[in-house]
Amino acid sequence: MSLISNRLNNFDSSDFRDVFLRQQSIIDPIDLSIGLPEDLTPTPIKEAGINAIMQDKTIYTPSNGIPELREALSNKFKTKNNINVSPEQVAVVPGLTTGLLLVYLAILDPGDEVIVMEPAYPPYTSLVTAIGGRVVTIPTFPSFQPDIPLIEASITSKTKAIVVNSPNNPTGAVYSKETLIKLAKIADEHNILIISDEIYEHFVYEGEHFSIGSIYPNTITMNGFSKEYAMTGWRLGYVAGPLKIIEAINELQQYMVMSSSSIAQYAALEAIKQPGGQMRNKYLKKRNYLLKRLTEMGYSVEGAQGAFYMFIQAPADMVDLDFVEKAADHDVLIVPGRAFASRHGYFRISYGSSMETLEKGLDQIEIITRELNSRKTTL
Repeated sequence: MSLISNRLNNFDSSDFRDVFLRQQSIIDPIDLSIGLPEDLTPTPIKEAGINAIMQDKTIYTPSNGIPELREALSNKFKTKNNINVSPEQVAVVPGLTTGLLLVYLAILDPGDEVIVMEPAYPPYTSLVTAIGGRVVTIPTFPSFQPDIPLIEASITSKTKAIVVNSPNNPTGAVYSKETLIKLAKIADEHNILIISDEIYEHFVYEGEHFSIGSIYPNTITMNGFSKEYAMTGWRLGYVAGPLKIIEAINELQQYMVMSSSSIAQYAALEAIKQPGGQMRNKYLKKRNYLLKRLTEMGYSVEGAQGAFYMFIQAPADMVDLDFVEKAADHDVLIVPGRAFASRHGYFRISYGSSMETLEKGLDQIEIITRELNSRKTTL
């Protein structure tokens, strides 16, 4: 008898574990791998967390979050996303990935299908299969934009939801309002839920962010504080959508996590008072620098309209692992594309790190690229 459930077969974090192992083995790594903002949590937010501790606001909260925060989030959705939800339609969750699991548990039965566009953030697929659902992947190569006819053709009687992530991790693609309207129309015609992950909404460099929940009521909109407010370690996200689904999520939270951190929630209450988009211009400069350098090296860059990632095809017809190993030999850490997609010829660069780190990393990638191209020419 195995001591470990078969459910664990659906998870494979080895590509990310390898990055961490390389990180530990390199004396001074040039880290372009992890989706971590270079910024530190702003002082007013940290002070709000400290004040919550000093004021003994350290007990369980309601499973769906403190009322003040849900009220503020409801207002944020209305004013910034044009999504009309009441505070009762908002659930505070302990991190967005945990929120995603709660959403799946609330809406999926074994055998239900979820459409995910590939490349994709790994939990979108792994968590579905882990709880007995089935993932239908829709490739978006090479433009990284949704293939609307292919999505519609993939819908069956078992389809329960379509996952949307714009701006996208790992490609940086931003979906236009016109594209999302088409997607909403398809979902409406087939009575399918939309799960919209908008964690990078403030990191848009081309076009504008558009929330599909503003036009399609059967949307579960997910967001959090980790990127825009540099609160990755505070582990706090939020979910909004149809009341029945939010109530189901709250019921699950009561049994699974009781509630999110009270301290993080009071800090988030201060965070949401801060003006959004404060990091955008700095990240735009890094994005433009990366785009220029990679283009000059001969890489074709698709996506990259938002977030802080680029998903690039490896040179000289290399598979992703070989190129990642080559980069590690030059002290550069990047993530192989197979962590996000079934195609194995891509790699992801994060430009969440400092401009100095980015410059060092691109210098090394340029050296590697020249070596590989000259070797290919010789052959």
